[in-house]
Amino acid sequence: MVRTLQLMRDAGGGALVFSFLDEQTKARARRAYEAGLELVLATQLRAGGVPTGWCAQYDERTLEPRGARTYEHQAIDSRETADVARLLMTIDKPSPAIVQAIEGAVAWLKAVAIRGWRVETPPEPAAPNGHDRVVVADPSAPPLWARFYQIGSNRPVYSGRDGVIKYSLAEIELERRSGYNWIDNFAATLLESDYPAWRKATGR
Repeated sequence: MVRTLQLMRDAGGGALVFSFLDEQTKARARRAYEAGLELVLATQLRAGGVPTGWCAQYDERTLEPRGARTYEHQAIDSRETADVARLLMTIDKPSPAIVQAIEGAVAWLKAVAIRGWRVETPPEPAAPNGHDRVVVADPSAPPLWARFYQIGSNRPVYSGRDGVIKYSLAEIELERRSGYNWIDNFAATLLESDYPAWRKATGR
């Protein structure tokens, strides 16, 4: 969705690479971009009326959160949330609703950061890619984010191909544990550089 919106924004906004487009097509792209932004705001989850993050998938008609593959449950997605917030930060003269969406997403990402752990990928011949993926206690490690957080509790969730939710990476089978990026520094750049730069640029 983020990349599609970027495409529509650039196509409708006069980017040189799209100079071959006629004005009618550019206008359609601009309308699509605006409609997409409205959808982004409509699908941001809220807790107690406060905006938080976004899911990876939604029902196309009801806009309710949906799962995808058996191991991808209905959940708030930290990577998607960081990507959407970064897109919103590119908007010139953001409306109060856009500002609220960004601030809510950033606050949520700060709140759910996982501290005191680092990710290691030790060799594991039994794994399809030749290595395992584990988290190891490290008080000095920079923050991490789980890919998925349970809606309502904000607990990190993990799952194997059986579709059973687990609350620890170590509990799922080796193939899914090592073959999917369940936990990483998904929001680090957003919080460390993108967000402060946006605040400065917008005079906040």
